[in-house]
Amino acid sequence: MNTASRFVSALPFYPVLRLASLGVATFIFTLFSLELTQTGTLLAPLWFPTSVIMVALYRHPFKMWPFVAMVCCCGNIAASLVLFPLHELNPVYTFINIVEAVVGAGLLRQLLPADNPLQNLRDWIRLAIGSALIPPLIGGLMVYLWVPGTNPLQSFIIWSLSEAIGALALVPLGLIIKPRVLLRLSNSRLLLETLLTLGVTLGLSALAMLYMPWPYTCIIVLLMWSAIRLPRMEAFLIFLCTVMLVALIMANNAPAHHASTIATAANASWLPFVLILLPANIMTMVMYAFRAGSKHIIESEERFRNAMEYSAIGMALVSTEGQWLQVNKSLCQFLGYNADELCAMTFQQLTLPEDLDADLRQRSSLINGEINAYSMEKRYYTRQGEVVWALLAVSLVRNPDSSPLYFIAQIEDINELKKTEQINQRLMERITLANEAGGVGIWEWDLRTNKISWDKRMFELYNVPADIDPTWQVWESCLLEEDRKDATRKVLSSLNASTPLILEFRVQLKGKIRHIRSLANRVVNKHGEVERLLGINIDMTEVKELNEALFQEKERLHITLDAIGEAVVCIDVDMNITFMNPVAENMSGWTQHEALNKPLMSVLHLSTSETGLMSGPLSSSDLAHSSIDEDLILHSRYGGSFDIQYSITPLSTLNGQNIGSVLVIQDVTQSRKMLRQLSYSASHDVLTHLPNRASFESHLKRYLLSIDNAQTRHSLVFIDLDRFKAVNDNAGHAAGDALLREISVLMLSLLRKGDILARLGGDEFGLLLPNCCKQDAIDIAQRIVKSVGAYHFTWKDSTHHVGVSAGITFIHKENADLTELLAQADMACYASKHTGRGRVSVYSDGLDATPRLQTRFSQKE
Repeated sequence: MNTASRFVSALPFYPVLRLASLGVATFIFTLFSLELTQTGTLLAPLWFPTSVIMVALYRHPFKMWPFVAMVCCCGNIAASLVLFPLHELNPVYTFINIVEAVVGAGLLRQLLPADNPLQNLRDWIRLAIGSALIPPLIGGLMVYLWVPGTNPLQSFIIWSLSEAIGALALVPLGLIIKPRVLLRLSNSRLLLETLLTLGVTLGLSALAMLYMPWPYTCIIVLLMWSAIRLPRMEAFLIFLCTVMLVALIMANNAPAHHASTIATAANASWLPFVLILLPANIMTMVMYAFRAGSKHIIESEERFRNAMEYSAIGMALVSTEGQWLQVNKSLCQFLGYNADELCAMTFQQLTLPEDLDADLRQRSSLINGEINAYSMEKRYYTRQGEVVWALLAVSLVRNPDSSPLYFIAQIEDINELKKTEQINQRLMERITLANEAGGVGIWEWDLRTNKISWDKRMFELYNVPADIDPTWQVWESCLLEEDRKDATRKVLSSLNASTPLILEFRVQLKGKIRHIRSLANRVVNKHGEVERLLGINIDMTEVKELNEALFQEKERLHITLDAIGEAVVCIDVDMNITFMNPVAENMSGWTQHEALNKPLMSVLHLSTSETGLMSGPLSSSDLAHSSIDEDLILHSRYGGSFDIQYSITPLSTLNGQNIGSVLVIQDVTQSRKMLRQLSYSASHDVLTHLPNRASFESHLKRYLLSIDNAQTRHSLVFIDLDRFKAVNDNAGHAAGDALLREISVLMLSLLRKGDILARLGGDEFGLLLPNCCKQDAIDIAQRIVKSVGAYHFTWKDSTHHVGVSAGITFIHKENADLTELLAQADMACYASKHTGRGRVSVYSDGLDATPRLQTRFSQKE
């Protein structure tokens, strides 16, 4: 956007600025008109202020008129004060100007359209009457009556003519000039042409007034030239400038040396302006109407051309002989020819012969005036020789004498639609055959005529002869009596419902009861009223019998599953639960209703005693059975747990497709408890609850297997109670048993985590110290010897003192043999017993098997 257009579009035109502009304009034109009255001697002055006020009132809303009148009056009075003293001013003249302007503005609003006041010559005539005739006469009459003078009639004439000429010169321009119209001046070419025309017109007009004997003829020619060259607004602007120039020249008596001009000015001073303005204004309006008509014709032709060229359907102009005159792109694409190729052919050459006669008959009727237009479906040959379907619509353009000129043809591609129709027709044939093969009966009930229609299958379903007209009574009579009332009620209630009719009932057919299912939809009209019911009937007897058999089988299966003592859970291929029996509900804490369609592992919370919760150990492909010693635990939803074992069996269809699995869960809590008790009893001493000899040797074997290098060392300690037999003999076996239990607890408190203490038999104990060096093993053994020796055993008010002897052997890679290690530890313990008891002996590689030989051992008192 250039600078001028940005200025015009950004101009705010606030009311204050607008009113100030009106005051300035009124001041300028009033000053100009008053100057003419001061300098002119023969000229009736041109009076522009009334026209300025009239245009301002016309272009402002009625509520603004008082402000517009006040501002314009101020401009008028200010211009008068420039030339006359205050005491010579007559406010009556200003009042008369306002009255004329109000009358003129009101008339113009009534006579002219608001959006475009000057569209043709008729509008200009109305403008002349509403602004240059009636208001000046009213003003002149008011001057004649109210303003005193020596010659009131002359004042009336001069006032009226000056007001009329001013209105003819200024009002047309004032009505059509608008801010958005000024945007046209941003067109540099139009602006330059306007300025050049204005300069030439004013220059030649001045020369004609100064030097030619009949100057007004020249000026008229110049203004007619301007009217032809320029648009309406620019022409009116030049007219106003030219009138003001001529008025100035005439006011200064410039043409006084021309006799013709002098005579005109003396007898009819208004005549030159009328001669200048009337032809020019008339020519301007004629040219405007001509340009508007030409523009409308061009735009119509352009719209038609664009509509034809860019239409989504094929369009063509065809001569009365059938020659293609003009075709659009869509038609060329449809037929596969370019425009030049089509224009060299006729439509008869491209029409399938079977469709040509019908087209020519319709065309003849159109030419003869029997029809106004026609449409038909016809087939064309494409460039590739294919046959395509089109919907043809033809109308005829005639000459003014009604003779045929050319055809307008619209050719729409319906080839895919025809293919779809053919497909639908074949589909309907298949549906009909399928209905007949499937035993589906089709019926229709027209509620307007109360007529019911059945197809062939319907008569067979109800065992009704085909020659009997189906009626409501016929249909009711076929139903079993106990179903008749309910079926009738449902059919009638469906007429007021918005859902399809679904109805099941029974009929007696050839001595056998048949189950019929009826489905129907309502067909409503545009008012929402049900016109008819359209539905089908299906014989569901075999399906009903099969469903009944399946239901009974299902019931037997459920009763069986409910009666067994194991939990049964059915899952689908996605591991979602589909069934749970009561035992499964009790064990899981979930009801079947709550668990349906939930993932199996979100309902069955399983864990093992070693690893904790399981993320999903079960799968439909896992067919293995769990063992009773797997320690698998099922946690109930509301607390409690069950030791279980489970099995999964897949479910398959007849063709081998997997549809899920059945999970059977057994509660083995008691069995597993007994197993654990048996296992514990087999590996532990009953009296002290310490591991027994078999368990101790098993642990020792496991650690022997872990000896893999010289740095890995374990220690084995044999411990034997001293003076235990005396306690047993003096206090009894019960005291001996109690002593063994207390000594076991005492020794356990002195061991490290991971050390293994076992009762090997009688008063003998074994101690396995994993990952223990020699010194640490000796320290532990000495703590045990010291603590037991200091321990006081009380039994029935008697205190008994016992002690222990210990023998240590160290396990390493060279002696990793169970029998040898047990013998070495036993020899070391035996050495402690026979060297004074209450000691710790360490077996070394030089220790002889004969106790009488020299031994190496360390001891503590």
